[in-house]
Amino acid sequence: MNRSKLILMEGLPSTGKSTNSGILLSQLERNGHKARWVHEMARPHPTLFFHEAYLEENEYRDLIARYPQSSLILDKLIVKRGKSIGIDLLEVEWNYREQLEEQTFNDLKQFDVWNFSLERYMNIALEKWTDFVNRQLRLEEIAILDSSIFQFQIFCVLLAEAPFSMLKSFIESLYEIISPLHPSLVYLYRENTDDTIDYLIKDRGIAFLQGIWNRDKHHPYYRDRPSGAEGFKLFLRDYATYAKKLFDSAPFPKLSLEITDGNWGEYVDRLLDFTYLSKIEAPAAHYPNGKYVNEKLKQTIEIIDDQFLTPNGGRKRLLPKSDTEFYLNDIPTVIRVEGNAIVMEGEQVCERWTTKGTVFTKV
Repeated sequence: MNRSKLILMEGLPSTGKSTNSGILLSQLERNGHKARWVHEMARPHPTLFFHEAYLEENEYRDLIARYPQSSLILDKLIVKRGKSIGIDLLEVEWNYREQLEEQTFNDLKQFDVWNFSLERYMNIALEKWTDFVNRQLRLEEIAILDSSIFQFQIFCVLLAEAPFSMLKSFIESLYEIISPLHPSLVYLYRENTDDTIDYLIKDRGIAFLQGIWNRDKHHPYYRDRPSGAEGFKLFLRDYATYAKKLFDSAPFPKLSLEITDGNWGEYVDRLLDFTYLSKIEAPAAHYPNGKYVNEKLKQTIEIIDDQFLTPNGGRKRLLPKSDTEFYLNDIPTVIRVEGNAIVMEGEQVCERWTTKGTVFTKV
């Protein structure tokens, strides 16, 4: 940890990546390190592409030429990386949608990276990872990325029915790019992948599996495979096979945690040993119980002791960070108490209520 500026957390869904990323973040900070946890659904994401348009410079110039009035808005939102330009589509939709013509927004969405070929995705991904590393090298912090280097890449390659050799070559290119950060890798898994599938169904419901299949069913992977949840189960088994191969060939310090027995105290101890961290208990907490509302978003949150009820009905545990700040246990958002208000801090994800600086006032 004296050298590492990047920790990669990987594993199938429902293997504890987010929970343990949150634990790692809190322990890094309590041990005196400046740290940042980037959730797989962070926005904007520094290495992945959720709700992001990506254009080459000539494509962006063509777009502005067709819709010159849009430049006043879009020029403020672009992020230049190498020869390409990124635009956060959620930022446009949430805060600038009414100021853009319908056709402008529709044309911009055609550059959503989810619509790209595998080859084009890989090219711009290398560019984005390079930009992330260059930025990270200038910071005095340790970044935790969950589900970034394996999960997103395996999804892209498997869904395209591309060979494993292409995935391996691509991941090796990413390994080379991130090597200046002296990365380390943590992989959480169950030896029997069907145990993870059963846990996933228990945790999120069979509708979750069916929903992922429905989202991705148009891809080549599902052309000759069962429909619905059964098709996604096959996908998860193939995913596990690919991830294990990638972990075994990773050329830097790594830790695998087989979690079938659910001995989470032991797993956390091993994680802290691996990262050379002392286990420091959370500070005492006084929870700001009550209901809080944001009138602009028309959303309400509620705090009941250490339970945080999200606007969409989710429930997250509050973990004390300081006298006035609390982590949310499985996303990198932090809430700060200011009098009779709750202010969103930390990192935001693809849910609007987590946007940094958003204020909820006590009812």
